[in-house]
Amino acid sequence: MKQLNKKNKFVFENIGGSFQFHSRHAEDLLRILQLDSTVWAALCVPVASLNGDPAFFQALDGDGNGMIRVDEVRSAITWLNDVLTEINVLNSQEATLPLTALNCDSQDGRIMAEFAAAHAEELLNENQQLELSKIRGKLKQVLSGPLTGDGIMKLSAIADSPAKELYLAITGLLKTPDHMTADDLEKFVSNAESFIEWAKTTEKPLFRNQDPVLYHDAYKAMADKIDEYFRFCELIQIDPAHAGRFQLNPAQLPELDLQNSEQLNAVLQQAPLAIPSADAVLDLKQTINPFYQKKAENFARLFELETLNEEQWQQLKNDFAAYEEYLSKARGDLVGQLGKDKLSELLKSNQVTLLRQRFAEDKSLSSVVDALRKLERLLLYRRYMLDFANNFVSFEAFFNPSRISMLQAGRLIMDGKSYTLAVWINDVASHKKIAVRSHLCLLYLDVVSSGKNAVNRKLAVAVTGGSLSRIYVGKPAFFIDNDNITYNGKIVDMVEGPISFGQTLFAPFRRMSEAVSSKLQKLTDFSSTEKTLTQAIDQGKMPVVTPAAPTQSPAQRFLGNGSVMLLAGGLSVAALGAGLSFVLKSITNAITAISALPAYVILIWIAVLLAIFLVPTAIFAFLKLRKRNLTLFLEAGGWAVNLPMRLNMQVSGIFTHTAEYPTGSIFKLITRPKPRRSIIFILLITIVLAAATAALWYLQK
Repeated sequence: MKQLNKKNKFVFENIGGSFQFHSRHAEDLLRILQLDSTVWAALCVPVASLNGDPAFFQALDGDGNGMIRVDEVRSAITWLNDVLTEINVLNSQEATLPLTALNCDSQDGRIMAEFAAAHAEELLNENQQLELSKIRGKLKQVLSGPLTGDGIMKLSAIADSPAKELYLAITGLLKTPDHMTADDLEKFVSNAESFIEWAKTTEKPLFRNQDPVLYHDAYKAMADKIDEYFRFCELIQIDPAHAGRFQLNPAQLPELDLQNSEQLNAVLQQAPLAIPSADAVLDLKQTINPFYQKKAENFARLFELETLNEEQWQQLKNDFAAYEEYLSKARGDLVGQLGKDKLSELLKSNQVTLLRQRFAEDKSLSSVVDALRKLERLLLYRRYMLDFANNFVSFEAFFNPSRISMLQAGRLIMDGKSYTLAVWINDVASHKKIAVRSHLCLLYLDVVSSGKNAVNRKLAVAVTGGSLSRIYVGKPAFFIDNDNITYNGKIVDMVEGPISFGQTLFAPFRRMSEAVSSKLQKLTDFSSTEKTLTQAIDQGKMPVVTPAAPTQSPAQRFLGNGSVMLLAGGLSVAALGAGLSFVLKSITNAITAISALPAYVILIWIAVLLAIFLVPTAIFAFLKLRKRNLTLFLEAGGWAVNLPMRLNMQVSGIFTHTAEYPTGSIFKLITRPKPRRSIIFILLITIVLAAATAALWYLQK
């Protein structure tokens, strides 16, 4: 068993903005055992969010709760160190292991070595090494039968056995039709023997020298309501004012559908058996609740009663006490429901012996399954433990651009890019609730795997490069997981956030441009106004009326029809021309003044103006990008991340890749004839520029 060389110092590397222990060799796994949990990158991780061999993660999840914790990782490394003669054998990370690597001084090591030697032909390859595929093949073969060595007997294991009757009897009582353990069998046998012995020495009590069954059934049918009636009577005896509680007030009655028989029955069933009174006498013939009328008549007939008082009722209960005690034993015991005769028949047959033999076979098989499980676990640990350490103790693999880590679900290919910061999640709403504080740009997708056994899953993807100009909710998506299984899906939700420095820097200008464009579009869009006016006219709110010809004044007759409008229009044109002339002269003067300045002064002023606008924006963009938090992104999926991780601009490129073209690719620019509308557009621009130049020349004169 390998011992740690204490002379070697711990080396912590800056990974993702924090110092973490990178496990480079198998011996580093032993050094992990000495690390305090406070320096581990993660403390807990959901098995469902990891990518890799599911059997490996299940083996690490010692308690089977779906989470891998620090203590479970420590236990796994300790076990590895215990069953191996040399821990460095893990360096090769292969799915094979020499038989000589097993440490027979440990209990599990000895069990695995002896079992492997006994089944060498089935478990060892041509190089006399244990092989994971062969171990799994043998395990699959063993578990393919009706017995699996887990101590649980399925119906299929005794389907053709005479013990099937006893199996069905026991599982029927336990209400587990396809599930029984050896403990269930032994408990049944013990209880059955006790019940049979009790039944031999105990006779069924009589009721007034009669068989109690018929009388007891009538008694139990009325017992609860009669008890309730006498309790209500005692309430009135204490204070007669309580009698008002049983008088119905029509104004306070709840709504009732008289055509609904179920609702009517429910009301009658909850009502008292009869109206309580201080004399505490129940008239069994006349004042009974109709819902219980037939049961009351049967009760009165069997017990030969017309009325019933509290003393008579108490005596009746005393007369049934012995039979009630008898029934509590006969019906209270679960096995007693089968009856003495049936139980005696089952125990006298050989069915108990047959079931015990079958459980013994299952128990012997469990040792085989246990040894195979240990061997599979050992080979899985050899293959993946070092990698897992760099995905849990540290996040070295996560920040390694050359591979996809166990944390990442795969690659989302969309918009000409490959996004690899993707994780599996269970619920979009719960993940988004936490991840929105990570200041990341997030996409949420529903994806469906290809093939016959399609699987629906949910993804959370962080966008760390490019832009969102062509990404929207509902956009189709294509995803490839780490096992090269393809998924089709679409974006179902988005969270906007900073993506890159350039995108964040120009985001304010882009929003200003969009706002201005929106306002201009509204100003030039008269469709809504036209629609509103048309609707108003159609609805009669703005009737169209042809105005009568107005009476003209002498001034109007003198100026003539439309002369005032012509005069007003002339004044407007003159004012507009004067304003335009002033603007053009101002522009001309400014151009003249600027052109008189030296070139370097102009450049300085341009630089100053750009700095005034861009420097604050650049600082804001930088600070906004620094807020991006990978820790919250992972914790939203159920991780317990121990170290802070910032997504800086350098790391962003790891998770988003542009299109990759084959080496030596040739790119040709294909020229196409320009459409005629482009020529017309150029001519219009030329005319406008020429007109502006002419106007400036005229004004300068």
